[in-house]
Amino acid sequence: MVTFSLNKQQSLVGSCIIFSILILFFIIYSFKQWQSDWTLTHAQTSATPLLRTVNLEIENSLPNEHIFGQSSTGMMPITNLQLRVTGIVRIENDQEHTYSKAYISMAAQPSKIYQIGDTLGYGVKIYDITADAVILENDNHIEKLPLPREKLKFKSRNLREY
Repeated sequence: MVTFSLNKQQSLVGSCIIFSILILFFIIYSFKQWQSDWTLTHAQTSATPLLRTVNLEIENSLPNEHIFGQSSTGMMPITNLQLRVTGIVRIENDQEHTYSKAYISMAAQPSKIYQIGDTLGYGVKIYDITADAVILENDNHIEKLPLPREKLKFKSRNLREY
């Protein structure tokens, strides 16, 4: 039979009492947390709608806006991509060029018709179409693909009098 001395028995009883107090504290704390969570999730919400001070047109146009503004099209770097603009059909209405089209050929292939928002491949997207260039978004960088302008060459006329 195992016998303990009086000091060991008192220390064992004291340890059990402290452990019981800690368990009781943990149970009370857990219950209080559960009660506060339950009151938060079952709280009555107000039936009155919140006051809207933002105009819906402005709110709906926000995804189309640029956070830091638009850069001027004249100071953009010219792209190094193997693309060539063969023609631009620009339609202006309400300062949006959503109906403008660009004829672009890739790697000397026949031209295809693209509009603003179309993807050319490899993450290159048409950002804007101006009168003399197509603005591309290439890996989150704005680049310019200019419409090549060839100078007119006039042939000399041989005028013969008969």
